Amino acid sequence: MKKIVFADIAMKEELKAVCYKGTGNAFCEYEKAVVYPINAILAEKLQKDDEVKVVLIQTKGDEKRVAENTEIFKNELDGINQTIGAKIIYEYVESDFDESKPNHEKRITAMLSKMENGAELYGDITFGPRTVPMVMLCAFAFAEKFYDADIKKIIYGKVDWIKGEPKNPELYDITSLYYLNSLTYNMQSNSAEKALKSLETFFSL
Repeated sequence: MKKIVFADIAMKEELKAVCYKGTGNAFCEYEKAVVYPINAILAEKLQKDDEVKVVLIQTKGDEKRVAENTEIFKNELDGINQTIGAKIIYEYVESDFDESKPNHEKRITAMLSKMENGAELYGDITFGPRTVPMVMLCAFAFAEKFYDADIKKIIYGKVDWIKGEPKNPELYDITSLYYLNSLTYNMQSNSAEKALKSLETFFSL
């Protein structure tokens, strides 16, 4: 199966791995610690016959640090894949640390250039600039509509930093927010009250 994974590379230094097993709402049972939460998900989702394109989103600034954090991601996933044997390739989206409209357009255009027809999509919005998750959701919506993409998981890893150490890790599957956004965008109703009832029905699922 063709899988495409989008993950934002961390810009901070001294990244530390944590175990997300049984936390949050992602139902992840991977027992080992990871720096990048998506790798805990991929440890359970990858299969030997999978073709996996990992698109690493890099933000310019401290190029040396970004390069080091990119290697951390690759080494982590490659280590997991040693016992799985999926075919993994890495590609990159690089942009400035600039939240102007032209840079948003550059990011989304670059992400869309990595899409392929009929692929499963995974996203990790844990790290990077605050606007990247919004751009990623736009790219996923475009891919679902025009590339027949299957949005599998969009995840976010949370920790509390206590005296420089990551504590209380929680892994959240926020894919429902993507579908909620799609629902509200496509919803048709002649009153706010009826639209709210439709939302209540969605929340009850």
